[in-house]
Amino acid sequence: MSTNTPKHRVYGHLADIAAALAHPHRLELLELIAQGERSVEELAVRTGFSLANASRHLQILRRALG
Repeated sequence: MSTNTPKHRVYGHLADIAAALAHPHRLELLELIAQGERSVEELAVRTGFSLANASRHLQILRRALG
């Protein structure tokens, strides 16, 4: 059976999303984003993350969810 079927591609995308959501920092960032648009700097301040750390987590989310 081929692993490149449409169903398997969907499963692959869902697995990527699940992996991106499997970190508490990224869930916290998503919660803040859901409340309204914020800059990376504001998200970093509100979470207490460094700017680089917040930016990295957001990149992971964007890649998986974008």
